[in-house]
Amino acid sequence: MSAPWHANFPAGKSNPPEISAAELAALSGPGKEYIVVDVRRTDIDEPDAKTMHPAAINLPAQTFYPTVPNSAPLLKNIPKVVFHCNSCKPGGRGPRCAAWYQDYLDENGIKSSQALVLKGGYKAWAAEFPDRVVKL
Repeated sequence: MSAPWHANFPAGKSNPPEISAAELAALSGPGKEYIVVDVRRTDIDEPDAKTMHPAAINLPAQTFYPTVPNSAPLLKNIPKVVFHCNSCKPGGRGPRCAAWYQDYLDENGIKSSQALVLKGGYKAWAAEFPDRVVKL
């Protein structure tokens, strides 16, 4: 059996807070006040999943850690950076990437941005707001 995709990367030190789908829906200013980082990879293209949050960018978890030094400077001026995978279970892709981003911010003394985890992941968003998705 092969090692999990994250085995070559360190565990995150931080534990970013969760944000509910309703709280995310209430935010305004996508791209300035908040951004959503969808860390799904191949599962974003599954027949029943071909949608995204309208304010999302896709940065797959499997390549996120090595690119944090490049992506964090682009995101650091956005106050709320909301991460999600399909369900955001503890130890899952969304929480793991959120921790790596928050760790980078903390280690570099950056206070202008904060990592958040979408509670229940994309499945929670799509279930609560099926009319607020972008079809792929």
